[in-house]
Order: sequence, then C-alpha cells, then structure tokens
Amino acid sequence: MHSNEILTTFTVAAALGVCLFTVAGFLEVSAIVVLLIGGVIAGPQVLGIVNPSDLGSGLSTIISLAVAIILFEGGLTLDLKGYRSASKEICRVLTIGVLVTWIGSTLLIWTLFRFDPAFCFLAASLVIVTGPTVIGPLLHRIRVRERLHHILHWEGVLIDPIGVFIALLCYEFYVSTDGNHQVVVTEFLMRFFAGAMFGMVFGFLLDLVMRRGWIREDHTNIFVLSMAMLNFGLADLVISESGLLSVTVAGLVLGSRKTPQLRSIVSYKVELKDFLIGLLFILLAANLDLAAFLDYGWKIAAVVLGIMLLVRPLNIFFSMYGSTLGVKDKLFLSWIAPRGIVAASMASLFTLQLKQIGEPESTFLETFTYSVIAGTVLAQGMTAGMVGGLLGVLRPVASGWIIVGANPVGRKVASFLKAQDIPVVVIDTNARDVRVAMREGHTALSEDAMLMAPDTHPPIYSCGNLIALTPNPDLNRMLCRRWSEIVEGSVFRWEPSGYETEENAHLLVGEKVWDQIPLNRWMQSGSESIPLEIVHAADGTPSPSNVLMTANGRGVTTKRPSVVGNGDRAWLVYHATPEDTRSTIPLSPSNVILSDQHELFDLYREMVVQLKNTNPGVQPDCLLDEMWKREEDYTSLLGHGIALPHVWTDEVDRAVLIVGRPKTEVICPLTNSTIEIVFMLISPSGKPDEHLRNLAQIAKLVGTDAKRAKLRRATSAEELYEIITSL
Repeated sequence: MHSNEILTTFTVAAALGVCLFTVAGFLEVSAIVVLLIGGVIAGPQVLGIVNPSDLGSGLSTIISLAVAIILFEGGLTLDLKGYRSASKEICRVLTIGVLVTWIGSTLLIWTLFRFDPAFCFLAASLVIVTGPTVIGPLLHRIRVRERLHHILHWEGVLIDPIGVFIALLCYEFYVSTDGNHQVVVTEFLMRFFAGAMFGMVFGFLLDLVMRRGWIREDHTNIFVLSMAMLNFGLADLVISESGLLSVTVAGLVLGSRKTPQLRSIVSYKVELKDFLIGLLFILLAANLDLAAFLDYGWKIAAVVLGIMLLVRPLNIFFSMYGSTLGVKDKLFLSWIAPRGIVAASMASLFTLQLKQIGEPESTFLETFTYSVIAGTVLAQGMTAGMVGGLLGVLRPVASGWIIVGANPVGRKVASFLKAQDIPVVVIDTNARDVRVAMREGHTALSEDAMLMAPDTHPPIYSCGNLIALTPNPDLNRMLCRRWSEIVEGSVFRWEPSGYETEENAHLLVGEKVWDQIPLNRWMQSGSESIPLEIVHAADGTPSPSNVLMTANGRGVTTKRPSVVGNGDRAWLVYHATPEDTRSTIPLSPSNVILSDQHELFDLYREMVVQLKNTNPGVQPDCLLDEMWKREEDYTSLLGHGIALPHVWTDEVDRAVLIVGRPKTEVICPLTNSTIEIVFMLISPSGKPDEHLRNLAQIAKLVGTDAKRAKLRRATSAEELYEIITSL
C-alpha cells in the first residue's frame, strides 16, 4: 500500500463529502441520499476513486474518532430543558415509541433471519433514531401543522442520544459474551460503568476548566475537541469498547452545565460535525458490499417494509393512545420516520469491530441499516408532501410576524398586530423588556435573533414576516439579511433617513420603514410617553401622513397611505410632538467653518483644533489619531459628498458637532470619492442613546437632494449655519 493511495482516498472522500453536503443543502433534500449515491459511485465497485481498503485498519480508527466527535456534539446540544418542557405526545414517543420500535424491529429480524436474540436486539437498536439532519430539511419543505411539526422536530432532536445510548448498551451486551453466548455480566457492567464514569469526570473537569478561565478564549474550541478525543481514547484503553459511551456522557454533562463558552463551542462542533459526516458517508458508502444486499434477498426488503408499514404505525398509535390528535394526524406521523447519519455511522462502526472479532453475521448490521435508511429517506422523503396534502395536515403560508425588539416601539407594533388576530412573536436579548412584553400578553423569547435556531421555537412556525425594530440600524440590516433566508414572507427594518446610500444599497435586504421618524428615542428600555396609538375605524379616521401601519381586509401593510380607505379596520398612528420637529443637533455658529485644506486629514485636524477653542479640555492630537484610525479602517463617507465621522470620548461632557466645508475638492482616501461637507460628531462616553439620536438627526438633515443642494449653495460659514439649523 502506497502513502499516496491513502492520501488520495482520504482527501477525495473529504472534499467530495463537503461538496455533496453543499449540493444537498442547495437542493433542500436530505444529505443522506446525495452522500450515499455519491459514495457508492466514487467507491471501488464503480469509479474506484475512493478505496476505503487503502486505509487498512486506519478506517476503523477514523470512523471511531469521527463517531465519537459526532456523539460528543450530540451530547452538547441535547436540550434537557426541551425534554422537560416537551409535550405529552413527545415524551410518549421517546419512551413507549422507542420500546415499540426496538422490540418490534427485533421480532421482525428474528422471525425472518433467526439470528441470535442478542444480535437481533443490537441490529434493531440501530434503527431507533431518526435525527434532526434528516427531519429538518423535510419539515422545512412540506410545512405541516404546528403540533405535528413540534412532535417530529423534538423526536428527531431528542431521540438521537437516546437511540445511541441503547445501541451502545446493546453492543456492550453483545460483545460481553463468551463463545457459547453466555452473558458475562461483570464485563458488561464494567464497560457500562467505566464509560459512564469516565464521561462524567471529563465533563465536569471540562466545565471547571472553562469556568475558571484557564484556557484562552481563542484556544477553547481546539482544547475541548482534543479533550473529547482524549476522553474517548483513555476510556477505550482502560475498558475496551467503552469510549463511545464515555464521550457521549461527557458531552451531555458539559452541555447540561451551561458552560459560559458553550455557544462558541457548539458552533465550532456543528461545523466540524458536518465535515465529519460528509467524510464518513463517502467512506462508508464506498465500503458497502453491494452484493450483500442481493444475498439477503427478499427478506431484507420485507424487514424494511415491516419497519415502515407495521412497526412505525404501532409506535405512533401506542404512543398517542388517549391523545387529542386525530386519526389523520396519527397516520401522517406513522409515515414520517426517515433514518439518518447517526444510524449509518453506528452500523458501520459496529460492523467493522465485529468483523475483527470474527462475527459471521456482522455484514448484516450494515446491510440492514443502510436498507432502512435508503427505504425511509427515499420513500418517505419523496412522498411526504403528497401524503400530507391527501391527509389535510399541511398548513397554509405563515401570516404571523416576528418582531425583533421588545422595546416600547416593538411592543406597540405587536399590540397592533395582535388586535388583528395575527400571530406575533417578540424576540430580544433584554430579559427585562421580554418580561414586560410577556406581562402585556405577548409571546416573547429572550434570545439573540442573529444566532437562534428557529426550528427550536414552535411559536415561530406560524410567522412568515419579520420586522427589525432595534435602535441599531446596522443590526436591523443584518437581521433582515439573515431572516430573509428563513421566513417565507417579507422582512422590514427601521433605520433613520440618510443611512441608505448609493454605495451600500446593493448590500441591503428588506424594506425600509418609517425612516423619517426618530423612533430610536423610544426604542430604549423603560422609555415612556411613546407617541404611537392604535386607532380603530369606529373611533374616527387619522391623517394619512401619521399612519404607520394599516389593517384591512387584505391584511396589514406598513406603507403610508395617500388616503385613508373606507375598508380599513384600524391604524397604528404616530403623533408628532414639537420636540420631534425641531432641530436638536448640538451645533453652535463658531463650530461651522469653511476650510482651505486640500487633504481630508488636514481638514479633520483643523476641525478638532476648532473644537479645542470651544472645549479647552480636549486633546486634539489624541482625538485626531483615534478618528483617523477609524477612517483608515472604514470610511465615514455616507454618500452624495457627505462624511459623518463620529467618536466617543471622556474629554467632553456633552455632545458637540463641528461642520467643515472645504472650498476646494477633498478626496476620500478609501473610496476616491469627493467629500463636500464633513459633519464631525463628538459625544461623551456612556451616552449611546443621545449619540444615536444626533446621528439620526444629522442623517435626516442630508437625506434628500434638495437639502444637500441648499447646503452646497452657502457662501459663508454664517449662511451655512443658518441653513443647517433651518432644515
């Protein structure tokens, strides 16, 4: 065997696995199908570009380590809170249903093949799991009713570690036998307890190390990965075949401890898991003995059909006995149970290990499991939508709204939508605002909308639109970009006038709303006297210019109407106050200059020196250095010749604005665009709300061509000041 053959097999399998995973995501189909087909075609029985036999005994090691990491990630992400809060139906599927599937599949295998009962139990344990990587894309595609989605999703998430645990116990039980298949109880218990104890010790030690901060943040992920591998290796070294159970328990302990760094660890492990899944499936599919499928003949097909058409329905009808679910709902659940990546990995791993100890029927595990995978994924995946339609369990396009921002503005918008009987979910990281929203009767989640997984929150299933109402316009843009790929309806964002420019317009996603209104001043926690009101048609008709949202027979619109229609039911109305209409920018006549400078750096220097004249405590050089460093990283040019550099500093106790207009052309060094007017805002540290209000007011001043034309026509600093304060 040459080293280049090993290298070729490994690298081609890894690259092909990732590429096919990406193709499966693009097509929104289960990665299992694409990876299985790709692995078989790339394998020695077709193209021969991936030859697992080249890896020799290393194949078993690669599979063992990869499965260990996958199981560790599964333990990390196991949501015990989700299990505790799961509905009665889900709990019964995870208990009664698991037993029915396990025992029913065992009886089918024993009836048709007459294997040793312990071996039948082992084979049946491999098809208990379904898995979120299989169920997720299917549910995303067919959109079943919320309750069914809830059951299938949580079954897939929670059954993985349960099924793996049972499979590991069955394997430990089976290999802990002598030649006459007499159970060696002591050896079995030693494997079980050694694996569990090693896992618990490693899990608690990792949690301790993370909480004490003994590992640098940028080394956390690789440290946890290496410790998981060490856990697997040591447990397996001390007691053979105890490593997989140990690493699963370690992940479960670490995940249940809610370690502070858990989010970044999980994010890293998810990416690594996907890479390993792609690599594994190419190697495993290429290693399949296709002749074995024919050797087992009609019996293997009969077992697969029995599991799909007999065992799964028995699982559901026993589990749902006494449930309020209808017969059609139960029939649909009976049809949907595709097996996935964990089942395949465990089957291949057990097959390799049993071959090493001379088990004559070891090939059956792999043949049986992959037959169930292929049968369920292809048959159920391709027909799920049709079956759901025939049974009438599909839901219509989601009409609800997600509101990111539990601040007073977000809550008022939520109240307006809720009054129209439209489902609403409010999301915010501010726990106080979330509690207030819940007290007001809204469904509210204390989550980060940029990171949360929508599938884990059933209330979101009924939402097809999103509106981002945070005081941070950049965050609102990112939220719209992320959620535009998730929700089926529209995404909206609030931002002050002037933030959108020709230079960044192509990067924006979502429809901009209410940009002429300084809503950010009421988007702070605890804001009072918010000038928004819900007006019903019976109470009169508001002025069209004050309407933010309209509810009528066609639904809800965020567009400001030219006239208030007779068919409108209600409106969300903004009542402007005198404070909203007058200029509040912190500008004095002495801080408006017409400059002779030709370079932007020199113009900035002249402006901070002018600031020194009105604020003696300011250090111009330090302020200029900080501002120019930002300018070199990211231009302050808004577009249309307007630049808006801004900083926080402890050297001022109130916000100060300096306006500079060069008499000759000044070029932005990053974009090579002309800068005609500079608005330099200096704000005191610790007052971000005031800083945002001033930025919004300045952006509003230069938000139209007409306003910018007036500023350009000024012939003196005094005239420029008068124009600015009059806009």
